[in-house]
Amino acid sequence: MNRMTLLLMLFLASPAAVGDLYAEVAFLRNGRSIEVAGFKVTGDRVILTMTGGGEMTLPATEVLEIRRQPPEVPAVGPPVPGSTAAPDPLPSLPPALDRAAADPGPAPAPPFDGQAGEADTLLPVGGVFDREALRDMAARIARQHGVDASLVHAVIQIESRYNAFAVSPRGAMGLMQLMPKTAARFAVENAFDPVENVDAGVRYLKELLERYSGERRLALSAYNAGEEAVERYSGIPPYRETIDYVGRVLGLLRR
Repeated sequence: MNRMTLLLMLFLASPAAVGDLYAEVAFLRNGRSIEVAGFKVTGDRVILTMTGGGEMTLPATEVLEIRRQPPEVPAVGPPVPGSTAAPDPLPSLPPALDRAAADPGPAPAPPFDGQAGEADTLLPVGGVFDREALRDMAARIARQHGVDASLVHAVIQIESRYNAFAVSPRGAMGLMQLMPKTAARFAVENAFDPVENVDAGVRYLKELLERYSGERRLALSAYNAGEEAVERYSGIPPYRETIDYVGRVLGLLRR
């Protein structure tokens, strides 16, 4: 029996893990925290089960800690060390994942068009991908799908600022901030793989542009707020976030 199996057995046997008395909160390297229904470790990945359904797969290097805490306490950051109110931590990640943090290694980058010799090999340095390499990759994927590369660049810039490991409070992931349902829709296995993420995001953006006859404002509104919201309001939804989002993306295009 390995260490991780033993720790998980102890966690499941803990009274605090039963019922609704405690919530599980994952604290991420980017400073955000996400309440989750559960988690599991597979190799160098941590799979988080979202409370609203679906799963999110993160590189283990991006998950600092998973803790239990009363659900009524806002998950705004890790508990203060030494606090008597701090709940017990969940089992720590296995040593193998600690080694991955020191040496993240190459990120998987499958071909995005199935043609031999066209695969991108993007190597993170210290956990950060080269921005110019990401821009070139995104431009090639945009051209392949017949989408304006400048529009794709603007969406990525506003969505994640080219942070391949970005996670939003709502669970959107990666460069083009794919929601778990969108990632599943486009058969994305690893939303933090830059090629998979951008390929799915561009295909989704292309669908939206075709649906709204090339009207970028509507396509961007749907990308941000969902197609249902655009249909409900017969145009850009009256959400401050969506209105600001559309304006910021189109503002980058005008520069």
